[in-house]
Amino acid sequence: MINIRLKFVKGPETKYISHLDLVRTFQRALRRAHVPMVYSQGFNPHPEMSFASALGIGVTSLGEYLDIGVNENISTEEIISRLNNTMPAGLQIKKAVILKEKAKSAMALVSHARYTIHLCFDNSIDTDSSLASFLEQDSIPAMKEQPKKNFQLIEIDIRPMIKELKLLSQEGSKVVLDCLLYCGSKANLKPELLLQALGKHMKETFEIEKIERVELYTDVTGKITSLLFIDNAG
Repeated sequence: MINIRLKFVKGPETKYISHLDLVRTFQRALRRAHVPMVYSQGFNPHPEMSFASALGIGVTSLGEYLDIGVNENISTEEIISRLNNTMPAGLQIKKAVILKEKAKSAMALVSHARYTIHLCFDNSIDTDSSLASFLEQDSIPAMKEQPKKNFQLIEIDIRPMIKELKLLSQEGSKVVLDCLLYCGSKANLKPELLLQALGKHMKETFEIEKIERVELYTDVTGKITSLLFIDNAG
């Protein structure tokens, strides 16, 4: 089996489809594109594929990742071309790399995600000082749903899960934020939960105009590195 990592865009046309629907869409696209996939054994064989991290509904992305297994030599350029000819509008493969043998999956590697967030406040605000005071807190409580426990709410401290949070631009009440958050099995902070806590701290109301995931990373001995550059064969 040859493992290949795909980087793809999820645009506004597909931002409201669920992760399960995304999985089904890729399964159909891979089949229509005649990509020589490896299939699991057993009663219900399925193609060997895994996504790095599920994306929230309503969120677009410039940097999603999918690992697939193929059983024939095929160039990454050919895979990109075949898939993009079968993908629906809003989904596009941007890059593909062949992985080393026994490379870790993108799902196992992912540790951080970068987001760009567009907000519209009811009033003009001093965003820089508000962000500074927000991050100066020793702890930032937020209420998080527990899907495996009937969606019960529990209070968690999200401060350790915020790696970076800064102002990218501001025009009056229009604000664009850049944030790097923990993402993965060890710790996972959704931008919506961050915004909930930020709004409470600022005592301001705002409309979320757009949330876009920019990239997914792994932590390599303290250095945050794109998943595209880990365990490449070439």
